[in-house]
Amino acid sequence: MHFPHILVATTTLAVAVSSSYAPVPATCPSTALVRASTTSLSDDEEAYRVVRKIGADSYLRTWLLETLGFFSAIEGDLPTIGLTSSGGGFRAMLIGAGVIQALDDRDSNSSVNGLYQALSYHSALSGGSWLLSSIASNDWPKISSLVETWKPALANGLFAPGGSDNATLYDSINEDLGNKTAAGFQTVAVDAWSRLLSWQLLPGANGGVNNALSDIPSKPRFLLRIVPYPIITAQAVDLNGTVCVPPADAAHWEFTPYEFGSWDPAVGAFTPSKYLGSSLSSGKPVNSSSCFTKYDNLGYVLGTSSALFNDPGLGTDQVYDATFANFCTIPNATATTTDTDTTALNAGVARMLTIPNVRVQSVADLYAPWPNPFYNLASASQVSAAKTLSMVDGGESGQINPIFPMLLPARKVDVIIVNDNTDGNNNFPSGQEIVNTYNAAKDAGMTRMPYVPPFETFRAQNLTSHPVFFGCHNDTVATIVWVPNAPFTSIGGNTSTNKMQYSEAETAAMVANGAAVMSQNNSVDWAKCLACAFIDKISATNLPSVCTGCFTQYCFNP
Repeated sequence: MHFPHILVATTTLAVAVSSSYAPVPATCPSTALVRASTTSLSDDEEAYRVVRKIGADSYLRTWLLETLGFFSAIEGDLPTIGLTSSGGGFRAMLIGAGVIQALDDRDSNSSVNGLYQALSYHSALSGGSWLLSSIASNDWPKISSLVETWKPALANGLFAPGGSDNATLYDSINEDLGNKTAAGFQTVAVDAWSRLLSWQLLPGANGGVNNALSDIPSKPRFLLRIVPYPIITAQAVDLNGTVCVPPADAAHWEFTPYEFGSWDPAVGAFTPSKYLGSSLSSGKPVNSSSCFTKYDNLGYVLGTSSALFNDPGLGTDQVYDATFANFCTIPNATATTTDTDTTALNAGVARMLTIPNVRVQSVADLYAPWPNPFYNLASASQVSAAKTLSMVDGGESGQINPIFPMLLPARKVDVIIVNDNTDGNNNFPSGQEIVNTYNAAKDAGMTRMPYVPPFETFRAQNLTSHPVFFGCHNDTVATIVWVPNAPFTSIGGNTSTNKMQYSEAETAAMVANGAAVMSQNNSVDWAKCLACAFIDKISATNLPSVCTGCFTQYCFNP
């Protein structure tokens, strides 16, 4: 099989003659466009999972033998491992990149290198989705290579990735949006946001406009099943209600290379990612010419996962004040922030909203509109009446770590490495987000979620000062290896979520901090304890003596 060179994201302003940001009319397939399920994987994902597990086990076995030495438990079944990348803007993206670099045996000599090759799943939302999308679209390169493609645009800043010729770039974005409008689809703030992010993160001409979520299965490393299966999450808001943000029990929506949908019992339906944007009713095309492809533009997916324009603290205060003030309840609507990063973000959003083809005429325009593939589908009761899904940031319900996808029993994930880059404590994690996830999982009856103590316990026991294992010695739940961001380098890693511009030196320092977070400053003892957490899921006997101390140090015991 031919392996092309790694594609490089570019900030040059060579604009394609015709933009593929516009969805493309397509003949509707003869196969079903809706799959109903609350428990089972698609045939494509299941096939990927089975083959990926074989390769992942081989790498994990090698890593365990090198880390702990040989013992009989390693010869049996091995745990399935997943990684989650949290939200938190570019902070989350850069720290998360360092985490992956530390785990990747192609790119690191750290104490934990080789574990990236042992992952079966990787889920992400918001800033974490920026990282995952950039990795997947570039065919899973080494982080050290990928970061070099990010640096110039990050140094210019999100709202000026073109540098001195930024006006030309904005003209090209306006043209992209105009083409989508001409194809019959509305373009809103999230479209412009998505295109700006794409210029920084995705490979190819015209700011990576040709990348689609459903193109990922054609990537060479994906074809070989040697990379973790990617999952990006978002949430939806019912604009017929009185609240503009998802409630704590909101459904979690998944964008994957093969399909889009939600496991929530009130939805329980999926559609092929390739045909997102098609007009369906009761699970079938409205007519033979109602199907589209390329609506699943990867930039629009990662932009949807980080869409926060329904929050008046992100540059849309004037929109609410002028037009929508009485529509619904806006949390913290009167809050004002004057720090430098937020001021710059608000100014950038205000500039973005002046793009002529950005429509801001109603509350709905502050969300990412996705034609609802489950319209009139009786079994998807939560959304069957909506022609359009109004989607927002995957963490808006308070769960900023995308753990839910890993709890589906069919995915058989035994250990979840949760890279938490949220900002509840001086821009470091406070523990509140994973508490939110535990409470929501408990309310939803998700039995694979391990016990997580109340937030007060995090403070009383200073649990944020080090990684924590939740779910030790319990094979009925997954083990969560919670790895919170922490200050290991001079930059500290706790930049603001609203910081949209990083110098090249800052970018390098943030990634280095993330690598140190995952390796705990290249600690061999930490690597041994991490190995103990893996083996604990499959064997209560034959554990090395070092594991006793590890469990005392890292396991949370209620």
